[in-house]
Amino acid sequence: MSATISANTNVQLIELAKDHVFEILKKDLPIHMYFHNAEHTELVLKSATELVKASGVEKEDGNALLLAVLFHNMGYVNGHQKYWVRSAKMAREFLLENQAPKILIEKVVKLIELMDGSSKPVSELDKLFLDACYSYYGKKSYVKRIRRLRKEEEGLRVGKKDTLAWQKDQLHKITKHIFYTPFGEELFGKRKLKNIQKLKSAHKKSLKIKTERAKITSISANSGARTLFKTALRNHIDLTAIADQKANIMLSINALIITIGLPAFSTYLSGTSYLIIPAVIFLLTSAATMIIATLSTRPIKMDGETDLSKLMTGKTNLFFFGNFYKLKRNEYQDAIQKIVADRDYLDTSFINDLYYLGLSLGDKYRLLRICYTVFVVGVSLSVLAFVVAYFIASGG
Repeated sequence: MSATISANTNVQLIELAKDHVFEILKKDLPIHMYFHNAEHTELVLKSATELVKASGVEKEDGNALLLAVLFHNMGYVNGHQKYWVRSAKMAREFLLENQAPKILIEKVVKLIELMDGSSKPVSELDKLFLDACYSYYGKKSYVKRIRRLRKEEEGLRVGKKDTLAWQKDQLHKITKHIFYTPFGEELFGKRKLKNIQKLKSAHKKSLKIKTERAKITSISANSGARTLFKTALRNHIDLTAIADQKANIMLSINALIITIGLPAFSTYLSGTSYLIIPAVIFLLTSAATMIIATLSTRPIKMDGETDLSKLMTGKTNLFFFGNFYKLKRNEYQDAIQKIVADRDYLDTSFINDLYYLGLSLGDKYRLLRICYTVFVVGVSLSVLAFVVAYFIASGG
């Protein structure tokens, strides 16, 4: 729009601004802008018009208010970060192009910059502007509009929250919000209170649904889940026993090798020096295997104490004796009662117990694998060294 309005009235300027703004919003606004769109601007403009009429503000200030409301969301055309900076720039460019008075331009820009939220309104005009921008809190369409806001924020990847968190966040915003002018309170205050009650009811309903679902999905309340966890724990314990048996096999075999091998080697190696290297490799293999097998059966480090303040954070687990054997009985009883009384913490304790048992089992099997690998490689090298040494010694 490049029409010059030097001879036009402010009313004509506002009409030109309407055409300009709505054309751009409908044509250039990204498709995921479900809330900050032409419909929202039209809603806020209607509220601003009502406030101008109710407050009896001076005509020049009223025009500045309407123009600021028209342009306040224009910056969303090019992204949501600091949109008000771009909105103010676009308003300034349009008004300069249409030869609007300088004092009017500065008023409009100053009002739009209030959208950064860092400063409180000072003048009556500032207050009227913010009341208009947040008038949707006091509209019948409030619930529908905040659903669109949620959809928009998810599209912008601002942050995805579950329904309960979203409702809680919106409740905090609407209850914290105030209308700065008596005109805003008169026009939108009653409906705002109704909207708060609606949101509270919806939040309570969502909380009830979540609680009911939690009862169904809870481990402690679900027999299938309990059976699954019991089976998993039993399997972990059986696997631990198998790992210890494998470690004992390696310890027994290599202890026997060293018991028989040392005297034999000390007796026969004096006349067969070429067998020293194979014998040393063989004995070192047995010693290394025994050390690693012993490490795999070594008990994990236990403090016997736990920070009870972290109990409800899920960072500790009182179902493992290593975390509580130094606690006093009354401390342990109180802590267990707290866990049992809360279904979520009880489920977390079950999961943690299985998780940490799995970590311990993983370390045990990792060391066992190294143990068997060392034994196989060491025995193979010993045999190879013996064959090579024998051929060298025999001259063949």
